[in-house]
Amino acid sequence: MVSAYLTAGGVFLLKALDGSGRWVWASNAANNEKYFCPSCHAELSTRKGTLKRSHFAHRKNECGGFSEGETPEHLQGKTTLAKFFEKAGYISEMESYLPKLKQRPDIVIQKDFQKSIIEFQCAPLATSKMKARSVGYRKANLKFLWILGQKYLLKKKMTQQVAKFLKWNRVRGYYLIYYLANRQRFRVIYNIQQTDYLPLRYKIIEFGNVIALKNFFNKKDIFEFCKISKNERITQFNAFKLDILRSKGEFRSLQIRCYLQRQELEKLKNLLFASRYSPPIYATKELYWKSDLIFMKKFNNFSDNILSQKMILEHKNYLFEVPLLDINRLIDLQVKGMNRFVDSQEI
Repeated sequence: MVSAYLTAGGVFLLKALDGSGRWVWASNAANNEKYFCPSCHAELSTRKGTLKRSHFAHRKNECGGFSEGETPEHLQGKTTLAKFFEKAGYISEMESYLPKLKQRPDIVIQKDFQKSIIEFQCAPLATSKMKARSVGYRKANLKFLWILGQKYLLKKKMTQQVAKFLKWNRVRGYYLIYYLANRQRFRVIYNIQQTDYLPLRYKIIEFGNVIALKNFFNKKDIFEFCKISKNERITQFNAFKLDILRSKGEFRSLQIRCYLQRQELEKLKNLLFASRYSPPIYATKELYWKSDLIFMKKFNNFSDNILSQKMILEHKNYLFEVPLLDINRLIDLQVKGMNRFVDSQEI
């Protein structure tokens, strides 16, 4: 179990083992004690100063236990996060190597003999790699939490880069957790929801400690999607009409499909726009998958069972990849909800 980072000057450790095998932070190290690298077991030098963070360093720049450099945000952030969790009653270790998974998570925390993983993600990370790490933790029966850095701050639109970290809570809905290292604050973006032609909708709150963050998710409230206001509906319909006039790209293909079915796309608008916002999981406009369902249901005479099977299979084509969500359940709810809505209307 190692707490370290790699620089051009060699491997620097924030925690090391003393002569009795106990972990010691560099900031708490005594000048007359000896400290050792937990990876290569070499004796370390203790370095303290006003310009650089206190750390241990190898006397020779050789240690095979580390391979990745870090940004200042990541180093400062995970160090402070580890201390935050310790203040909340956890035991924390940074860069602990998990041999069965062949992974080195940023922080391993432990409380009541239960280990959990904290990943503080600041740099770009491919969805495939993020998914592989998450699957590994699940298989090892380890709870894990992805905390995001500044690079992943949510803006007006959802992107795949951010969507892969989406999580769900019955109280706060869809959410993301950030740690702002420069301010030493947690930020939670929650109640995240979307609908066609309107900006992403969400709320923001910040906390200065782990206990307050945990309590925020343990309220008795129940999340609900927001209703579309009259003004928002007008905005949607105006944008929809503008797309009809422009007739470009995927939207033009939808228009041609309607023409072949002898339908006017504008007359379907009351079916294509829901009364409430939707989960923030769609990489394309929802009206595309909804129009697919309408055509299958009304013009191809599919039974409800076959319709559901087809829509569930095709639905993922419209979504972001969201490995932390129960996507099959989400698709089932969305398709069944739209199916019932179409049944209640006349085309």
